[in-house]
Amino acid sequence: MIGIKNEKELLQKLFLDVENCKKEKIIFLGGHFPLLYNENEAFEAINYWGKFSEYTLELVCKVAKHAKEKGKKIGFVFFVDDHMYEGVSGLTAQQLSTRRNNLYKSRSGSEAKLPELYKNIMQQFGFSEKEVIRHNHGKKGREDCLYFSEKVLRASKRKIENPCAREYVAFLEDKRYFSKNKFYMVAFIPQRCRKNICHFALDLEINSLKGSHVFLDSMAKLATRKQLYSFGNGVLYRKD
Repeated sequence: MIGIKNEKELLQKLFLDVENCKKEKIIFLGGHFPLLYNENEAFEAINYWGKFSEYTLELVCKVAKHAKEKGKKIGFVFFVDDHMYEGVSGLTAQQLSTRRNNLYKSRSGSEAKLPELYKNIMQQFGFSEKEVIRHNHGKKGREDCLYFSEKVLRASKRKIENPCAREYVAFLEDKRYFSKNKFYMVAFIPQRCRKNICHFALDLEINSLKGSHVFLDSMAKLATRKQLYSFGNGVLYRKD
């Protein structure tokens, strides 16, 4: 694990990683965001974590464009934190489920589109929904959702006590979405999840994964993109 001083240094490392990896396809996890809930709906709170969500999507798109120019196949994955803010909503479990279900259905199906902000960012770099890996939530109307539900991933029967690690392992070990033999992972993850992902998932549970993981603070709501590199633990990079 090493600290990264600025975006230029980070991109240099990731560009080299994707150039030199021997895998046939690279999966990019970025743009991670939470769901918030109100009286009427669940909604995509893309700006709730400050610059984290939008910025990490831009970063993965930059690296993906470089990888594509080098002849690599590309896939994008969007994880959604649909559990953290349930308790502050004041809603019942059934109300939460109904609002969440409605949102996920609206982002499912062959014609489903990403939010306008995300759609525009991806288009700037030559990508669209067709490169997004869909998640089968196991629920009617949500068989091919643009978003990976963390609640669904956490429901995995794998015997991993840490729920954050359990959801990540559930994704990486599911051959419908990821192949450790064929795919390379580039993931941007909130700093608060670093121990869970690094120790409980990468070090203890996942074998033979090749990838690059970057950790940024998602709680620095007022920090600029540049300030993220020095806020708290800064930006940390790990290669496996």
